[in-house]
Amino acid sequence: MVENTKSKRSSKLSTIAIVLLILTTVLWGTSFIITKNITEDVPIFLYLGLRFSIALFGFIPFFPHLKKLNKKIIWMGLITGLLYFFGIVFQTIGLQSTTAGKTGFITGLSTVIVPFLTWITFKKPLRLRVWLAVILSTVGMAFLLLEGASGLIIGDILVLICSFFFALYIVLNDKYVRLVDIYLYSIVQVLIISASSFICSLFLKESYNFASFHPSFWYVMIYMGIAVMTLTLLFQNWSQQYQGPTITAIIFTLEPVFAVLFGFLIGNEILSLFGWIGCVLIFIAILITVIKNKNSIGEIKEYSS
Repeated sequence: MVENTKSKRSSKLSTIAIVLLILTTVLWGTSFIITKNITEDVPIFLYLGLRFSIALFGFIPFFPHLKKLNKKIIWMGLITGLLYFFGIVFQTIGLQSTTAGKTGFITGLSTVIVPFLTWITFKKPLRLRVWLAVILSTVGMAFLLLEGASGLIIGDILVLICSFFFALYIVLNDKYVRLVDIYLYSIVQVLIISASSFICSLFLKESYNFASFHPSFWYVMIYMGIAVMTLTLLFQNWSQQYQGPTITAIIFTLEPVFAVLFGFLIGNEILSLFGWIGCVLIFIAILITVIKNKNSIGEIKEYSS
C-alpha cells in the first residue's frame, strides 16, 4: 500500500515536471525575438546584466533560505552559472546575425549533445525509445536548418557553440539540483550570470541611457527577467529533480518550435514547408518521450547512480 502511494506520488510529480518543462520552453520561445529586437539598440552585456538583475528580484521570497548557504552550493552555482552565462552570451551575439527561429532550433541541438554526454559520463547505454526520440528531433532540426536560403552564417556558428554550453549545463544541473537547496542554488546562479554580464559590460565600456526608454520597455524587461528567467530557472531546477537530463533535453526541443512561432507572430519571420516538417517531427519526438513515461525516471536512474 505504501509502495503504491509512493508510486502514485512519483508519477504525479513526474507529470507536473513535464508540464513545467514544456511551459519553460514556451517562455523561452518568446525570448528570442524579443532579445533580438532589444539588442538592436541596447548593448548586449548591459542588457543581460539588467535582465538577470531583475530576475534576482523574483527570488526575494526565497531569501530566508540564505541562512543555509554553504560552499557546496556556491561552488555548484558558480560552475553552472558560468556555463549558462557563456551559453546565453554566444546565443545573444549570434542572434544579431541570424533569425530568432534559427537561433531557437540551433540552440536545441543541445538535445543531441546531452545523451552522448550522459552516455560517456555514466557508461550506460540509453534505451531504444530515447534514441528514437533523439533521432527524430535531430531530423526535425535538420529540416529547420533548411529554412531559408542563406545557409550557415557566423551567427549560426556562434549559436552552435552556445548549444554545447547549454548541453553541459543541463547534465551538471541535473546532478546538482538533486544535492542542494534549489532556491539557494538558483539565486547563486542568477547572481553569477548577472555579475559576469556587468563585469563584461564595464570591461567593454558599454553605456546606454535607459531613462530615455518608454515605460513599455521596462514592462518587457520585467517580463524577460521575472517570467523568462526567474520562473523558468525555478521550473527547470525543480523539474530536473524528477526528470533526467535526456528527457529534459528532448522536451526542450519544443523551444525552437515556439521560437519560430513567436518569431513569426512578433517579428514576421516566415516559416517554410521544411520548417513545418521539422516542427512536426519535433512534436512526435516529444510525444514518444512523454507517453508511457512511467519508466523514464528509472531509466535515468540506471545511469545516474
